[in-house]
Amino acid sequence: MEIKDIIDTKIMGVDLEGITKDDAINVMAQILFDAGYINDLQSYKDDIYYRETLGKTGIGNYIAIPHGLSKSVVKNGIAIGKFKNEIPWESIDGKGVRVVCLFSVQDGDNAGNEHLKMLATIAGKLADDDVVQTLLDARTVEDIAEAFLEH
Repeated sequence: MEIKDIIDTKIMGVDLEGITKDDAINVMAQILFDAGYINDLQSYKDDIYYRETLGKTGIGNYIAIPHGLSKSVVKNGIAIGKFKNEIPWESIDGKGVRVVCLFSVQDGDNAGNEHLKMLATIAGKLADDDVVQTLLDARTVEDIAEAFLEH
């Protein structure tokens, strides 16, 4: 899987409002819903919250990658949002997050493979300090896309 296959500026946002993890998940899920990536907002959020109970999705460097499989997903993708404020989040480095990459992955026959491919693709990019810094400095959704596509 290539990064260009999962980067979509229609499901990105910058200077997003939110002060809690719930705020962040609500904002990002709404973006996915509005863009037609999911068809049942509450069911999708329930699936994401279930996955959150299984382990930390804050990967450090002010980034979280909440994910999970959901039958509410119409189209696989990753909503990426940069928030105005640091949001408290369970993370491996004990810091909050400023960037949330919320996965939208269909639950079905090939779901596990697709989910792992998407996670590996994004994780590989987020291991690059230049990508992380570009995300944290992003002022537009184009800046976010560039962070993943140009580095």
